Amino acid sequence: MTNEILRVGTFFSGIGSPEKALERLKNEKVISDYKVEFFSEIDKDAIKSYCAIHGVSEKLNLGDITKLKGKDLPYCDLWIGGFPCQDISCAGKMRGFTFESETRSSLGWEMIRLLKEVKEKPKYVIFENVASITSKKFKDTLDLFKLDLTNMGYTLYDNVLNAVNFEIPQTRRRYFLIAILGKHEKFSFPVGYPTNIKFKDFLDKSVDEKYYYTDNTFQKDGNKYVLKNKKRKDINYVIDIEKLLNGGVCGIDTHSKFHQSQRLFSENGYAPTITASNTADNAKVVVESEVC
Repeated sequence: MTNEILRVGTFFSGIGSPEKALERLKNEKVISDYKVEFFSEIDKDAIKSYCAIHGVSEKLNLGDITKLKGKDLPYCDLWIGGFPCQDISCAGKMRGFTFESETRSSLGWEMIRLLKEVKEKPKYVIFENVASITSKKFKDTLDLFKLDLTNMGYTLYDNVLNAVNFEIPQTRRRYFLIAILGKHEKFSFPVGYPTNIKFKDFLDKSVDEKYYYTDNTFQKDGNKYVLKNKKRKDINYVIDIEKLLNGGVCGIDTHSKFHQSQRLFSENGYAPTITASNTADNAKVVVESEVC
């Protein structure tokens, strides 16, 4: 650890999850301190949440990344950008993120542009996205993305990490690309390990009745239970009891049109990844005590 303050700028900032990670690193004395020089976000609610969570002024928000000029950015030691995943994720239409595509995911190239324009490049840059960015479908685009970084003098390290290996009971695989400028010690990703923590360890013990899709009445069909939606009797939830006890996907919502939102998850396993489009038809969790 050094006594230097790490100067940070983030793009596609959301509510500032990377900043919370830096706060933890500070508390664990991995870094001495950090300072947010700027963040870049366009969603009004996210901006207010960011400022409330991190105790900073909205004046630090630079807004739309497409309107920024590299020459105007203050120097930072570290840039972080989890650029939009909708056009890369298997949960979307997978339209890609080529520079010419003008998809939401292609906004990642705006960080490349700013790196080329900035007066003094940051020592470290972290990019994050869904694991499918490494698939054959997007390999050529990702290779071009990485080539631009190496041509600017960065050494690259990348890996796919899963949240379940870092004490979070959620199946969430994410791609991380670390770019380091100039001479440095070789970077190694943390290895992680499977967690014994279950989804139910994070759930509230007392939950308002309005959040339940069903009551605790059911029909038994072999090793399966069939429950009906409290408000719509045409919606059935079919639960495999053995899978409910063992954890993981334990049943289906027979009414849902989409594979991802059909799945019912046992509280005895890991939480699903909540997709950006998963709003009206949310992920559903089966609570063992309410069924068995």
